[in-house]
Amino acid sequence: MEIYIVRPGDSLPSIARSHGLKAENIRRLNQLSDPRRLTPGLSLVLDTQPERAPKSMELCAALSPRAEKSLLEELLPGLSWLCIQACSLGSQGKPILPEAENLLRLAAENSVLPLLSLTNMAQGGYSALLAHQLLRDAEACRSLAEQLPELLEAGGYRGAELNFQYLFAFDRDNYSRFAGMLARTLHAAGHYLFVSLAPKTSATEESPLCAGQDYRALGLLADRVILLCHDWGGRFTAPQAISPADRTAEVIRYAAGLISPGKTLLSLSSCGCSWNLPWRQGDEGRLLPSSLAADMAVAAGAEIKFDRSAQAPFFTCGTEAQRRIVWYEDARSLSARLSLAGEAGLAGLSLRPRDRQYRPGLGLLLSRCAGEKLI
Repeated sequence: MEIYIVRPGDSLPSIARSHGLKAENIRRLNQLSDPRRLTPGLSLVLDTQPERAPKSMELCAALSPRAEKSLLEELLPGLSWLCIQACSLGSQGKPILPEAENLLRLAAENSVLPLLSLTNMAQGGYSALLAHQLLRDAEACRSLAEQLPELLEAGGYRGAELNFQYLFAFDRDNYSRFAGMLARTLHAAGHYLFVSLAPKTSATEESPLCAGQDYRALGLLADRVILLCHDWGGRFTAPQAISPADRTAEVIRYAAGLISPGKTLLSLSSCGCSWNLPWRQGDEGRLLPSSLAADMAVAAGAEIKFDRSAQAPFFTCGTEAQRRIVWYEDARSLSARLSLAGEAGLAGLSLRPRDRQYRPGLGLLLSRCAGEKLI
């Protein structure tokens, strides 16, 4: 597959003719809601002959039981691992498992290893307080670690993903100890432990996002680590790229000094965010799928620009009284992250599609990399 950038005067039929393709196939592959309209700067994925065989690597995805059927049909056959979301921690850290029979069945049919995601999610997002209540209680941590292998076995899981975020800095050592408990009990039962890490570029970085995570300690304990190099731009941030390539490269370099690249996966998101202009501190952005972001640009006739440092598209739209800026991920930005992972010798990628299919990005990735089957 190749990426084509729409130029002024282009139409879907003219692009199709110049590449020997059918316009309807281009429309479907790129999820274009109105094939009669394009806008300059829009990236299109064209299903041309591949130049070389896809690179073999580990592919993981984080999905919940609410994931779109079309996404599951396209994604599951090419995965190595599947992190099943929506598990919640009840009183004293007791996990409440999601109803995920369909996902577990599909994982088995496609030779994908399913993992149960354990998070400190509460209503409204990650909760540092929820995590603190568990981590300060050594007995609750021990109880959860001891009962988890049996719960995984009963549910048909092959391991767990530990994804605690926005921890208090003073919980760092307790979090590492908790991860150590999980690693010992899971490994003794023949299960895997993944740990997802917030982006960090130095040992002294103390932002609320990553202050509670010790890269070296967690990297030694886990079978795989997932670098969550996205959401720099989001609901509660200033307008900026979701996953800037330059900052992602810094995180990969820092992590490589502490964690073996051969056990590291780079997480990729396929979403966008829209902010009001002028943006003021405290203003909240609106998350949206990448396909919707592209549709917004086309509907508004907005030229899509591309930031070379961040390797990410953005545009502005709206009236003078109500302007908006939108940053999102497209095939170009995902391709750039794939290149970073390859250059760093990482084990593979972890996809975070938020249960929504972004067909052009997924199609491009699956044409360039093939998930290793580990069973």
